[in-house]
Amino acid sequence: MSTPIMDGSRVTLHCRVFDAAGALLDDGSKPLVFVCGRQQLIAGVEARLKGREPGYRGQIELTPEDAYGPHRPELVFEAVRENLPPELDLQPGMQLSPGGSEGRFKLNVVALTERGAMLDGNHPLAGKHLIFDVEVIAVEPAAGAANA
Repeated sequence: MSTPIMDGSRVTLHCRVFDAAGALLDDGSKPLVFVCGRQQLIAGVEARLKGREPGYRGQIELTPEDAYGPHRPELVFEAVRENLPPELDLQPGMQLSPGGSEGRFKLNVVALTERGAMLDGNHPLAGKHLIFDVEVIAVEPAAGAANA
């Protein structure tokens, strides 16, 4: 008997991610393992996986609001060089973690400017319509579910 995905289930799946134009954003080369209901996966994907069983294959399409949110222009700003770590060799495309590696968010270096750098605090996939091509490989029941 197959176990459906529910809160507390440990789920293993293959997941490839595409943008609305069909460009591959993540090849899903490594299986994705998460515990349902613990906010370890985008809520929109998790919600659509609930009730599915091992062997399920399908596509989940998410609007920006259901994925990483809309792109927020107020999170793009110029940081002056004096406010950035002096030893840092800034390059467009690199990520900075305010507060060090324990930082709760990342800033993407968009471009270098005469005074410093343009930084973007949006998630790189913010504002994008995403398509998740998923295959559920395994579902382990929630702890205590067998006794319920």
